[in-house]
Amino acid sequence: MQDLRLKPRHMTPDDNHRSRSIYPGAALAIAAVMFVGFARNYCLRAWLGTRVITLMVHIHGLVMTAWVVLFVTQTLLVAKHRVDLHRKLGIFGAGLAAVVLGLGIFTIIHSIERQQPGANSALFMELFVAFDGISLLVFAGLVLAGVLYRQRRAIHKRLMLIAMISLLPPAYGRLIANVTHENVELLVLGMMYASALSGLLVDVWRHRRVHPAFATGSGLIIASSQLTYFAQTYTP
Repeated sequence: MQDLRLKPRHMTPDDNHRSRSIYPGAALAIAAVMFVGFARNYCLRAWLGTRVITLMVHIHGLVMTAWVVLFVTQTLLVAKHRVDLHRKLGIFGAGLAAVVLGLGIFTIIHSIERQQPGANSALFMELFVAFDGISLLVFAGLVLAGVLYRQRRAIHKRLMLIAMISLLPPAYGRLIANVTHENVELLVLGMMYASALSGLLVDVWRHRRVHPAFATGSGLIIASSQLTYFAQTYTP
């Protein structure tokens, strides 16, 4: 007779050791991209001697740093079987995600008003998209869906990972700009395609199918990235 203690009935293929190790690795990789991307402008600004930033930009940076640290911590807690702490921190995380959204929108609006004062509604919307506003809304939608599906682990963790990927365009843009200022928007678009599709490929490799959460989230990221590229390319 099979010993059911070896594999509890509630265990799914996503609960094995290899699955638990992938998400912390992905979280650390995303954190590394964001750290390196914003090293000159924020993370290592005191040592690299870049331009002075405003108080609002500093607050925005602190909030985003807190979100990235929280995301990495959450993935590590699950990998260490501390789901109890993961759930407690999740309450704080939901509130922090709302702050990320609100502060991000405020920062984008402030940037538009500074660069294009008196912009009409059509131009304002184009600039909002060009400044990664759609990506920010996609992030908020994915996090909200992740919270709603928090009891369904396979869906929850995929939605949260895709939500983090949706925040990568600014970091990618700065990484590329450190090397070249040619075709930055196109290169960012390519990197977002690669990042979004990587989750699909991993699911196919591990489970021989694409999870609907990855398919939906990746589709949203690709669509928002394409819209952002068009806005950045064609907005006067």
